[in-house]
Amino acid sequence: MSMKFIGIVVIYLAILVFTPDTVSSAPLLTNECGDGRVDLILEDFNSTDFAVFKADPSIPDPNLKIVPGCNGNALSFEYDLTMESPDGQSWIVIQRPISATDITKFTHIRLALRGSDVNSHDNVEVKLRADDNLYAVVLKSMTDLPVWRPIYLDLQEFTGANTIDLTNITHFEIGIVRCTSDCEVPDVPGTSVSNDQHVGTLLIDEFALVDLKPGAPHRIVETGFERVMQNRGVAELAATSIYTKITPSGSAKDLVPAWFPEQNPNYNTYVQAEALLVFIYEYERTDNIIYRDAARNLARKLLSLQIPTGKTNAGAWYTSYDKNLEPPSQPLPNLAPDPQPLCDGNEIMIQHQEQLVANNIDACEWVGNVGWVLIALEKLHRNGLYDDPAALRDAIDKGVEWVIGQIGREPAYPDLISLGIEGNLSAYFGLLASGEKQAAERVGQAIFQFGWDPVQRRMRPGVRPADAATAMDVSGSWGTTFLCSIGMIEEALDSQGYTATVLRTRSFSETVTGYGDIAGPFTVAIEFTAQAAVAGIQDADSVMNEIYPLQMTDHQYAGAFPGATDHWYGGSLPPWNTTMSGVSPTAWVYFASSYIDPLGGACQSKIHLPLLFR
Repeated sequence: MSMKFIGIVVIYLAILVFTPDTVSSAPLLTNECGDGRVDLILEDFNSTDFAVFKADPSIPDPNLKIVPGCNGNALSFEYDLTMESPDGQSWIVIQRPISATDITKFTHIRLALRGSDVNSHDNVEVKLRADDNLYAVVLKSMTDLPVWRPIYLDLQEFTGANTIDLTNITHFEIGIVRCTSDCEVPDVPGTSVSNDQHVGTLLIDEFALVDLKPGAPHRIVETGFERVMQNRGVAELAATSIYTKITPSGSAKDLVPAWFPEQNPNYNTYVQAEALLVFIYEYERTDNIIYRDAARNLARKLLSLQIPTGKTNAGAWYTSYDKNLEPPSQPLPNLAPDPQPLCDGNEIMIQHQEQLVANNIDACEWVGNVGWVLIALEKLHRNGLYDDPAALRDAIDKGVEWVIGQIGREPAYPDLISLGIEGNLSAYFGLLASGEKQAAERVGQAIFQFGWDPVQRRMRPGVRPADAATAMDVSGSWGTTFLCSIGMIEEALDSQGYTATVLRTRSFSETVTGYGDIAGPFTVAIEFTAQAAVAGIQDADSVMNEIYPLQMTDHQYAGAFPGATDHWYGGSLPPWNTTMSGVSPTAWVYFASSYIDPLGGACQSKIHLPLLFR
């Protein structure tokens, strides 16, 4: 071994141990319209020669103009959907032939969009026509997008009456459809949302195809997982901020509200698990008994909230609680009168319109939340910090029994729990943490069987054919760690490289770069960027250094982090990005800045040094 190499390692370790600030790699190269990362432009918008279709003659014709865009010309699509057809429909569709009819070698459409009015929350539909069959992706509440964003749409997402034939695409269509329900959510729950105006202008540019299969020129290749250098200053303030938000009295005493500005606090059980983990890890690092006691008190409350023996879902926890510790309402669409009853622990799979409906279970006792509670309680148990270890062990065992009892509830997927991969991942790690290796392996094998895309080599968000949008937790963070945990290191790198390709983005103000959370990408999501950094995504250290300055300094929420750099709701799988500060973004920044992976760190043994040391 050369003395030069030894010297580099010594310097690296010295920085790691003694320097609170991180060492940055190059800035993240975000997705931008006009960045050249497309393979074939389908439409360059040089004319307004489109066929126009409307839901009703009373709807005004769109005003189509060619205007300067983000990459040359763009189409200005001015619409007015205040009128509707007798049956209540209001939409406008423009159509044009496609010159390249065989698009089988591509994986995604990349389409740049920008809205003109933040109060127009209407849907955008992108459609492809083949053999008189129409296939569409619905982008919910998209016309209020305030900045140019290139949106990635996997061709597998396009659904219609039949499987899409990519060898014979003859036309593309873009429609604007009046949104009638769930059109927007407020930045802070309980505050008003602007009235939907249904009038505005949608700007469209760079309608293009891109191939993101492994080896394609525009796909990022990851050869190792990158490390975030520790920043104890940020971590200490983050832990303190969560500690100071512990509810001091009342029914919810010792729990932590999910979001700090909310007037009606929500005590989500995933959030309680995150807070519990932060308290445990911070006590490990500081020996400060306030964190030990906070962990004990929070765990004691969780044990008291576990659904008791005699209930169908005994051993689980409800997804959330209000300030009076009431569980959420039980959603039974078209099956129960309003108001719908509270969850009572006896939820089951029900048959409705020839389909199994699991939403009542998932909304009442989400397996993902239970998985995370098990991860946190098991961490507490192994550390020997709880003052009633027998009660703690009993609660963990009952939670594990409930999770195992959920396996196979979807008949077509006998070793899975939910149709979405995230719930299965959380269950897998909960079982693994609790020592239930055999059950974890059973779920893990099914996750890989049904969640892995062997063509694009990445984890999919769900098991159904159209479940192909990009989700950070599934393909870039927790899913990456899962792949490492089952020994699929190359698969983990490929999946994370794909995710880094698609979800690189920046804030609406263009001042912060990072990663989005799902579909899009739209804006920087703090929790999901930090999750990805923990899992070693490309530029992990660099993006965390972009996020650290967002740590709040005002007295009320000092040390906390916002959910996102901007409020945003919309897209094919609409995320809710909020600027509220809360436990989840703060906890995951704590984990990232402390170099902690609460899922076990299966990828962390494969890290690369920051760019400075390469």
